Amino acid sequence: MEVSEVVSAEPIAEASMESVAQAVPGFAVAMETFPEQPPPHRNGKLKHVIECILFVSNEPVNAAQVAETLEIEQCRVEDALASLEEDLNRGHGVQLVRVAGGYQICTRPEFADYCAMILQPAKRKLSKAALETLAVIAYRQPCTMPEIEAVRGVCVDGVIKTLADRGLVREAGRKQAPGRPILYATTEEFLEYFGLNDIAELPDIDMLAVEEVKG
Repeated sequence: MEVSEVVSAEPIAEASMESVAQAVPGFAVAMETFPEQPPPHRNGKLKHVIECILFVSNEPVNAAQVAETLEIEQCRVEDALASLEEDLNRGHGVQLVRVAGGYQICTRPEFADYCAMILQPAKRKLSKAALETLAVIAYRQPCTMPEIEAVRGVCVDGVIKTLADRGLVREAGRKQAPGRPILYATTEEFLEYFGLNDIAELPDIDMLAVEEVKG
């Protein structure tokens, strides 16, 4: 029985074209090769790369830092920065600014109020004591500290200071009484905090008392 020459020890389904070409005499395979693509910063997208670097950086970044990081000439970075600055000056909400010897992407001053709207800190919750004191002031304003303490039955000077620091209550003059105690009232911030348009929108206190008794 004649045995044919073994051209490959690999199963034919798993053998690569290169191994087949090497094992079979006179058999050649034209292998298609693709040139390796250069990274974006060397392929005409340096300006976009720098834009991304500046966008994510919390501190100013100078041209030398970028050049060292990307291993390119500093003059190329400076040219890309100039081109980026020109692009952003064409009707964008952000701008390229020079700060402390470096560059930053910042919002334009005319849009600062809109940025502040979304970046406002979350409202801190009020303690039970603060809410109770605020309720007395809201329904009896303007009222004095002794009047508030008479309703609550506890000292409220520290609580009122906290409410004043939070901008929820304000001094509203002095009462024409012995010692001329300070009068307290709520503020615009109070209305904003509770989502009210006017103090008249406060729930009726008599109805609240009835609901509490029912509860």
